[in-house]
Amino acid sequence: MKRVAVFMLFGQSNAVGHGTCLEEKDKIKEPLKNVFGLNREPNQSFDTEKLKFTGYTSYGMNLAETQDNTYSIANCLARRWQSDIDNGIDLPDLYIIHIALGAQGVYGMWSPHRPKKLIPGVQGDCDISMYPLTIHILSLLKKHFEINELEPDYMGIHWRGGEQETWQHTSNLEGRLKNDYLTIFNGMREAIGCNAPIILHRMPFVQVMKNADPTGKCFDSMNYINGLFSELANEMSNTTVFDVRSCPFYDESTPDYNILRCDLIHYQGKTNDWVAGEILRDYKERRK
Repeated sequence: MKRVAVFMLFGQSNAVGHGTCLEEKDKIKEPLKNVFGLNREPNQSFDTEKLKFTGYTSYGMNLAETQDNTYSIANCLARRWQSDIDNGIDLPDLYIIHIALGAQGVYGMWSPHRPKKLIPGVQGDCDISMYPLTIHILSLLKKHFEINELEPDYMGIHWRGGEQETWQHTSNLEGRLKNDYLTIFNGMREAIGCNAPIILHRMPFVQVMKNADPTGKCFDSMNYINGLFSELANEMSNTTVFDVRSCPFYDESTPDYNILRCDLIHYQGKTNDWVAGEILRDYKERRK
């Protein structure tokens, strides 16, 4: 069987790459030869029984909201991966599953208790029950790989979320949020059929939280959620926390830390591209 790498990206607006428009030179217009994704047209459905992977492009490959050609980690990783293969670096084909929707967290459309609903479109217009959609798509992966005689190497379930919950008081998060995250992540692993790595992305939005709420409520909630990510990493097997503050151009002396956009909550394109580079570097190290 042919071994392939599988990258999965879920969450909110920073998983979408919200507001970061790809420069023309970075757009992936022609389908890549060695990187594949799930286009919305045939795959964004609760009814599909067979996944249809196609050559990856930087548009149409997020199965949630319609916001294309962004510097999402998925788009950045796809471009880097194909470039390495084109330059003679020994890498397997890459399969990308990208499902993310801005402004919607575990208490919104990502709620594991939400009944199935799927109205596609841009953020603000779409209404998608994210958890059941994700579970449905992931449950079809095993069949797809078996039929095509492929052996998947799961790089990880990357979760870039938590922003919505920062607007909740910590008393509303304690206990309930952890149980919901456990339901989501254990459900994803069960759907895939293996103990795939889980990577939780720590939130560094200190300044915007302090500006938005001088009482400190949001700041406390953000710290609580970041602490919960660390707690989950300690308690769940094969789970880690990715800290973007390790970025070489991170600078605490500026409000945007040199990694955030002017709204102080969404990452700059260069930040997402650096994260993609780290994911690729870690994968190469693991293969040695």
